[in-house]
Amino acid sequence: MLGIHKDVLWLILDRPPLNALTVDVLERLTIAMYKSLREAPRLVVFTGMGEQAFCTGVELLDDTAEQRDALAKAARNADEALAKLRARSIATVALVKGHAFGAGCELAALCDTIIAREDARFRLAAANGKVFPSAVSRCLPALVGQEKTVQLMESGETLSAQEAFRLGLVHQVLAKRRFLSDTEELLVMLAALGARA
Repeated sequence: MLGIHKDVLWLILDRPPLNALTVDVLERLTIAMYKSLREAPRLVVFTGMGEQAFCTGVELLDDTAEQRDALAKAARNADEALAKLRARSIATVALVKGHAFGAGCELAALCDTIIAREDARFRLAAANGKVFPSAVSRCLPALVGQEKTVQLMESGETLSAQEAFRLGLVHQVLAKRRFLSDTEELLVMLAALGARA
């Protein structure tokens, strides 16, 4: 789902109940990001529909080599589209409610800023389950360090929003009761800056 309002482009993962990524979802997400390059918003916000999850990883229609290859290609294309947003200095924000697991955690880490509701939870998949290559090789180590990135992948530890904040993965934690109003204020501020946070 895509929408633009006040220089902010919203990319909403809308695949209930947990907004898992499929080849089709990744392809549509990539198309939306390239569209945002043409529209040149100040800010692109990624979020998940509903209260349960930002994104809980990937879902294959069939666990076949062909499907895995298609997913890997779709993820690389999405990764490249995000890199083009960064190159154009279009700020990206992950607005996380509920679970950000596996590829969902990676997608959030690819963004310039992660804003989490206080009940958000983060968990990385094992190294062989990574979906977005640059999230694991570049973004996560830059945020939490290489050693911690490896530890999180090996342990499968689930982080609370506050734990993720203390590690440096999350940039801001907002109270649930004020989430909508505080988020709106933050996004207006980030859009006004017109540069990555």
